[in-house]
Amino acid sequence: MRAIVYDGPGKLSVREVPKPNVEPLELLVKVKAAGICGSDLELARGLRPDVNPPRIPGHEISGEVAEHGVQVTRFKVGDRVVVEPIISCGKCRNCAVGRYNICQDLKFMGVHTDGAFAEYLAVPEQRVYKIPRNLPYDEAAVLEPTAVGVHIVSRASISLGDIVVILGAGPIALQIAQVAKKRGAGYIIMTDILDYRLELAEKLAADRVVNVGREDPLQVVKQETDGEGADVVIEAVGRSETIAQAMDLVRRGGTILVGGLNVERFVSEPPTFWMNLLYKEVTVQSSRSYAAGNWSAAIRLASRGEINLKALVTHRFPLEKVSRAFEVAGGKLENAVKVLFMP
Repeated sequence: MRAIVYDGPGKLSVREVPKPNVEPLELLVKVKAAGICGSDLELARGLRPDVNPPRIPGHEISGEVAEHGVQVTRFKVGDRVVVEPIISCGKCRNCAVGRYNICQDLKFMGVHTDGAFAEYLAVPEQRVYKIPRNLPYDEAAVLEPTAVGVHIVSRASISLGDIVVILGAGPIALQIAQVAKKRGAGYIIMTDILDYRLELAEKLAADRVVNVGREDPLQVVKQETDGEGADVVIEAVGRSETIAQAMDLVRRGGTILVGGLNVERFVSEPPTFWMNLLYKEVTVQSSRSYAAGNWSAAIRLASRGEINLKALVTHRFPLEKVSRAFEVAGGKLENAVKVLFMP
């Protein structure tokens, strides 16, 4: 089969590799669409020391069941599916209560095992979900960042009418906003440096957008909250500066949810950060990937048309266009939001 293989920093190529073998409790999925995530861009630049080449990247997956192991009972050939790309031990304390996203032996497809930038992928039956006929494969590939958004909104404990600030307007942040609106957020403010992403945020869920290159988000939040600050601030960038900024934007007694992931080395926060943490008696939460129930919720929202997946898909490429696809995804060219491979 054809696959994109990572052989080291800056080395991505398309070549023939063996089709995966299918174990008794596994499915062989014919990949129909696979999204490029920010972590894939980091991997390509050699910024993921936990990746041992050669490795097939990709963890945002939709496809069709092509084959199944002899012990598989819930799926048949031809089923339309999405794949939750977590591999957990299933035995530790966190796995036992459905928090397998913080398993003591957590692995990710496309990072620690081969992933979806290929024609076929072998996956455990327990990590596969059926999708309805009315959900196209390209849109279904966006369910992975949607499930992340569901988990973040759940962790942030957003209440009816809350004023929510989301720092960043990338694919995950856009899904956070849509899910938060469904959860009952009363007013959503989103920030970014790219106007086209802010325009999409306003179209999908945001009530106010702020380009931080031209406006001071602190002044905007003060204006919109009568000087109190936001009830919930969700950091979806993954930078030390925006985590510190979240502390300035949140009200006393509010909640900060740190959900962004970036491989930059976080610098020490200025002393005022910790002073505000103390004086404002703020709740600080964090979020990693997704856990029990998040994928099912994301699929329900999408199948009912309650969130927009289509608007995020801006580019589609065959595997052979790997260089161009990563260039578009990484350089924010051509107003890219979600870039997909369609093997």
